[in-house]
Amino acid sequence: MIYKELGSTGINVSAIAFGAWQIGGFPFWQDKGDDASIRAIEAALETGINFFDTAPVYGFGRSEKIVGQALKKSRDKVVIATKCGLLWKEEKSGAMYKSLKPESVVREAEDSLRRLSTDYIDLYQIHWPNADDPVEKAIEAMMKLKEQGKIRAIGVSNFDLPLLERAMQAGVVDSIQPKYNMLEREAGKELLPFCGKNKIGVIAYSPLASGLLTGKYARSEKFQDWRGSSGFGIFNKESIGKAFDDVENLKLLANAMGMALTHLAINWVLADKNVTSAIVGVKDETQLRDSVRCLERSLSMEDLKRVTNIEQPL
Repeated sequence: MIYKELGSTGINVSAIAFGAWQIGGFPFWQDKGDDASIRAIEAALETGINFFDTAPVYGFGRSEKIVGQALKKSRDKVVIATKCGLLWKEEKSGAMYKSLKPESVVREAEDSLRRLSTDYIDLYQIHWPNADDPVEKAIEAMMKLKEQGKIRAIGVSNFDLPLLERAMQAGVVDSIQPKYNMLEREAGKELLPFCGKNKIGVIAYSPLASGLLTGKYARSEKFQDWRGSSGFGIFNKESIGKAFDDVENLKLLANAMGMALTHLAINWVLADKNVTSAIVGVKDETQLRDSVRCLERSLSMEDLKRVTNIEQPL
């Protein structure tokens, strides 16, 4: 396993982070059962993964509980990241809302500490920005939590560059979590270089484009989870056709390179010098171990150029 420092925190994290969204199950994903999730986390530890990313909204807190249970005996050897700012209106209601009010940020931290069965959170992140609440107040609340020893580092997720700069004026921002993959490269234009220059850790999420870059889905696929009903991001009708075109080209390229498309996708993200870690969503042990095998090979400059030109004939 490869490890990098998260920003300037002194916290070293594995190049691959365990993404605990899927293990939360309902309402976003099909339920694989707690036992399978715990086995996947134990397998992650065996491979050298020390970085685990979760959030309260993943399964109405279920993901945090599973992560806390599975990592209890290894707590001093792992880095646990969770989030605030995105909440359910009521248990199992299926309706979410955003809040970055200082009192909500603090209350969510206390709730996460309880679910995770821990005294501190290594990385506490704003899950989504909220135009109704000043980000500065939220960062100030997080700084107080850090002073109290309840969190070790502060991060933001889904922030654009102007909002990140605003947050940095209010306090120390140690990391950012943007969506970044071979199909969705916007963050690589300005945001990631800025973070590299300012020593802000980058935790890239969705390196497999929510499964599209596994190459296992046909154009006719009828997704039975959030991907089939939300029309969110790359899954909207304006983007999905082009995405499948690109996936087909990338599958050909991966085959020519003698590697799995999933391995190419994860390696492409990690090849960016500004990226600290890539969050790989995990649902079971088999998937986890396969993802880690991508580290057995790195990409050359020529490989990266070929990926950049995926719209051209291969």
